[in-house]
Amino acid sequence: MALTGELRTLAEGLDHPEGVCWSPTTGSIYAGGEAGQIYRVQLDGGFEQVAHVESGFILGLAVDADDVIYACDGNGQHVMRIDLREGSEPRPYGERMIYPNYPAFDADGNLWVSDSGDWGGANGALCRIEPGGGRTARVVERSDFANGLAVGDEHVYMIETKRPGVVRVPLGGGPMETVVELPRTVPDGLAFDSEGGLWISLYEPHSVLRMGRDGAVETMLDDWTGLDITSPTNIAFAGDDLSLLVLASLSGWAVKAVTPGVHGRPLHYPVL
Repeated sequence: MALTGELRTLAEGLDHPEGVCWSPTTGSIYAGGEAGQIYRVQLDGGFEQVAHVESGFILGLAVDADDVIYACDGNGQHVMRIDLREGSEPRPYGERMIYPNYPAFDADGNLWVSDSGDWGGANGALCRIEPGGGRTARVVERSDFANGLAVGDEHVYMIETKRPGVVRVPLGGGPMETVVELPRTVPDGLAFDSEGGLWISLYEPHSVLRMGRDGAVETMLDDWTGLDITSPTNIAFAGDDLSLLVLASLSGWAVKAVTPGVHGRPLHYPVL
């Protein structure tokens, strides 16, 4: 598989955006900032700040069917629910975690969240918040820095950055199993395409990989300089037909995008 377009910058001047997610309701991308900012980024360029989490550090994000934002606040140790229609203050969704990093909805409205824990402490977890922000279950414990998530094939796929590699856990419960090992890398984000390929962003060495259904891994984007593809963290497919792959960058100031030559798999946007 080959990319069909050049890497381009959608917006620059953001405060170290670690997370990105696509909102089909608004036809735009949400991204976070390291000082608690929530940005709305347009596909044709430009951005605006639409919300702020006091003393926050925004990591991964997700949205529901009503465009309510669920943002992982590493500083506040909670997923924060942000309803832009109400104009209300962000409020915690679910229970406190050590370091909530990335959220992803399943078809039943459960919000799966990676709790990274402490770097090198192997005290992270894969958590599940019941619809409405009820009970938070720690489904998998002792994860070695849990990071990006993707829901697919009756499993939750999760990055373990310190492993380093990708693991998965059945949605209905069961043991964790290894999907792929990625030695000498620092993996961060995940996204599925419509052909079952799993895209994996590497904070280091400034790359994006794709693992096919057959388990073969190929490098799709690679920048040894780190100047154009700067420590890609979360990734997301965007656009009405999900034909654009968007890259966040915790070490940079921009949100970038490329046409990957394949469409993304639609995410779950529950009514809550």
